[in-house]
Amino acid sequence: MTTQPVMIMVAPTGARKTKRDNPAIPLSPAEIAEEVARCAAAGASIAHLHARNPDGSPTQSLEVYREIADRIRGRCDIVLQMSLGTKGFTLEQAIEPVVLRPEMVSLPLDAFRGDDAEGQEGVHEMARQVRSHGVRPELSVYDERMLDGALGLIRSGAVEPPACFGFILADPPSMKEGATKMMQLATALPAGSHWWVARGGRHALGLRALAVELGGHVRVGFEDSVLDFDESRPAPSNAYLVERMAKLCEALGRRIATPAEARAAIGRS
Repeated sequence: MTTQPVMIMVAPTGARKTKRDNPAIPLSPAEIAEEVARCAAAGASIAHLHARNPDGSPTQSLEVYREIADRIRGRCDIVLQMSLGTKGFTLEQAIEPVVLRPEMVSLPLDAFRGDDAEGQEGVHEMARQVRSHGVRPELSVYDERMLDGALGLIRSGAVEPPACFGFILADPPSMKEGATKMMQLATALPAGSHWWVARGGRHALGLRALAVELGGHVRVGFEDSVLDFDESRPAPSNAYLVERMAKLCEALGRRIATPAEARAAIGRS
């Protein structure tokens, strides 16, 4: 079994859920920073961030992301990953936060799910801009077509190693199907890649345990689900979900990574 520490990523907000879904979801920059600091104390080493307007709608506003980043950096040393994947924005709007030079951004690969040649070239352009700013992209993968697109970005030089992948497993109908898909995706990755598993529905905990056993990493948080892992009740906080993951990693014999170790692993120390 790998001795690499597990990087726990927390996605505390997402782009769509509101306090009607769970009153504990953080939406304002102050709320997000406070919750991320609690998550860092619980064991998270990376924070996957979305920004919201005061009315709760998603935004790629540079100023809002700057406020979130400044507030978090004033509280803890967690690695920051800003989302470039919120739907409804132009390429220029989506890419805007990269100038803040977070350690990471999440790169949307939806254009590779179809035959949108213009959209796919847009993804290549986003990847080139991300690289030019010295930021590490996480390649968000839902299926094999998106994985093929991601591998094409690496072959073209738009994404440099070590490549980082986020496997978004949605809500698989069974643990077996979710596990099979995750292992197929992980097996196809270039050597030295890092990968995180996200979502998973009612099989979320089992899939994360398997990811830990396979040498992968895990993402938790209200973006993926506002419920506890057994989906029987709302989760009390993002920090609670992180704490449960940290305990799971400990039970499986894998140490969790510090933010400094996560930075070193992704080549941004």
